[in-house]
Amino acid sequence: MTFRFAAAAVVLATFLSVHSANASTGYLARAEVREFIEAMQTEHGLDATELERILGDARHQPVVSRLIGPERPKSATPPVRSYPKYRAKFLTKARIAAGTRFWDLHEADLRRAQAEYGVSPEVILGILGVETAFGQNTGSFRVVDSLTTIAFDGPRRQEYFRDELKELLLMARDLSIDPLKIKGSYAGAMGLPQFMPSSVRKYAVDFDSDGVIDLAGSTSDAIGSIASYLKSFGWADGEPALVPVQLPKGSAADLVTGLERSHEVEALKEKGVRFSVKRLPEGACSVVELPTPGKPSKFVAGFGNFEAITRYNRSTFYATAVLDLANAIREARTQMTANN
Repeated sequence: MTFRFAAAAVVLATFLSVHSANASTGYLARAEVREFIEAMQTEHGLDATELERILGDARHQPVVSRLIGPERPKSATPPVRSYPKYRAKFLTKARIAAGTRFWDLHEADLRRAQAEYGVSPEVILGILGVETAFGQNTGSFRVVDSLTTIAFDGPRRQEYFRDELKELLLMARDLSIDPLKIKGSYAGAMGLPQFMPSSVRKYAVDFDSDGVIDLAGSTSDAIGSIASYLKSFGWADGEPALVPVQLPKGSAADLVTGLERSHEVEALKEKGVRFSVKRLPEGACSVVELPTPGKPSKFVAGFGNFEAITRYNRSTFYATAVLDLANAIREARTQMTANN
């Protein structure tokens, strides 16, 4: 361990010990939690006694703060990025096979989601596969514990997670469920698609029309909600999300924009960028680098549908892996059909 990272570890350990001590007295004893309850009562009409029941039962989880981790120091050496290493975690034979089985089992819902929202089945499966391996890994933390821990004792992003705690409580009221019974990831994401509470409230749909939105127990609701989410962020039916490109030698530093769609296609062509296909979506695009340590990087242009997936997770690696898994599942299913 270098001195820099050793120092960061000491800072985090000190932070956690102090906040663990503060949390040990119970969240209701803390002034900022009482203020949060008062605000929820005043601004949203939630019952103070019910809020005290919920937050009084919330438990500080030190492991959650450790998993969230502190902000990376600006002076820290950037990590070595490898898209093939990241991709390999998700594009396994087992996960691709699970995706084809899931497609067969839920084809009717996948086709209906495509008809209503314009999102193809394989893209929905790509997200489900990357997020939870089609429901196998949805998380075992009580969401109220995770969100309360980060909101009031987390090493970073407390304001964001305090908002998500608010959204969890409002979601529980809207759906008539007990927030103490909801399980999810260490960061508070829930169900097969791993929606945060704010996303449940904004984008989730009752796709099986049973009167309840259930992203953990209803695959129909999970499928429809992913399609609803992507459509809300501009998903366009039938348009490619990304297109491989070749950049002029030495131009990557000037042209790579990552998440930002700030290039016009014609302007890139004038600079010598070569697109792998002639028919391209309308609108601006980003240029994304997919590095492989010790080898030349690959580059892709990301269009509107690529940006829609990055709204799900703000990572170019994530969006590319979703699309790679989606394509692999479609190819495997096509091959299986051809062999039968």
